[in-house]
Amino acid sequence: MKQVCLLCERTSPDHNLYCQETYCPAEMSPSILGFGEWIGDIEIIKPVVILRSAVVYEATHQKEKVFLKVAHPGTENKERLKREAEFLRDMQLKKSASKYLPTLLPPYANTRIRDDAYGKTMLQGHLLYFYLFEHVEGQPLRDIITENPQLWINHVCWIVISLSYAVAYLHSKGVYHLGLSPDMVLVRFDEEPNVPRVLLFDLGITSDAGSMAHNWYSFFVPPGYTAPELIGNGKIRPGYGSDVYGLGLILYELLVGEPAYPLKLESDDDVYRAVQRNRKSTMTRVEDVKMVANIALQAVDSQPARRQTDATVMAKQLLGYFGEVPPEKKSRWPSLRTIMIVVAALMAIAFLLALLISAGYAVAG
Repeated sequence: MKQVCLLCERTSPDHNLYCQETYCPAEMSPSILGFGEWIGDIEIIKPVVILRSAVVYEATHQKEKVFLKVAHPGTENKERLKREAEFLRDMQLKKSASKYLPTLLPPYANTRIRDDAYGKTMLQGHLLYFYLFEHVEGQPLRDIITENPQLWINHVCWIVISLSYAVAYLHSKGVYHLGLSPDMVLVRFDEEPNVPRVLLFDLGITSDAGSMAHNWYSFFVPPGYTAPELIGNGKIRPGYGSDVYGLGLILYELLVGEPAYPLKLESDDDVYRAVQRNRKSTMTRVEDVKMVANIALQAVDSQPARRQTDATVMAKQLLGYFGEVPPEKKSRWPSLRTIMIVVAALMAIAFLLALLISAGYAVAG
């Protein structure tokens, strides 16, 4: 277990975290579990990504590989995780879940998501809230950008188109995200065809407009990914344009290979000022992919009225140049679940045949 600063990302293995930056108080540094440690009956494999309000782990539960999301201590973080889990539960129970969002799993053995969308556990004197969701292959988009800052333009646009569908789905259910960033996106590339598959594993503020005044808190969003209209504003008036801005920032970053605004070793106030003054990194892709660069520039306009009206409009703009994301190629092999069912059925048949043969020998004897 180690402490990790949520602002500058310095770590300490002995819970004596010290940061030379005055804007990095040690009390904001949650404890992060490592390989082989446990939360209840859940064993940690590794942290996947550390967000400002939660950490997502790869883990095992009841011998099944899963993702575990644990809220950092604090009422606002806890409530945000609860809203997220309850939203996913409600959509699954209504059989209207999105393939771009996590598939919720029961948090305990012998329970159902209908009864328990999220779980609670004690760790080092803290009551932690968590939920489980299905494991899928892939890696955070942040890691992909770090490894390859200049992705193929088709991959860039297919990723953003898929994210736009995820955001449009949230809007269709009456909730806003308001905190999109590459840290919240898991991407897997098919071997054939070579197409990115996207999972938005963090649902942001997960609040409707009516509850936003009560639910909103700015810390969960990295300052460089906060829409300018949400900065220093006591009364949040959410609109689709704020989530379009988040999509635009991700597209912008995928194009130029670096965040539009600084991420590390800058105070939140410094970054907020850069956002309000529109001090983005230079758009360097106007010459080679001008049409996509212009879509990104429109989406990150400081004035919401000049952005695309919603995520669907942005998706349609990209679809006009790159077409729909190619469908997944179905495997010729049956799923593991199907194979296990067939094996179990064959074993049962073999057992019955053995009983019949044994009974036949007994009668003959």
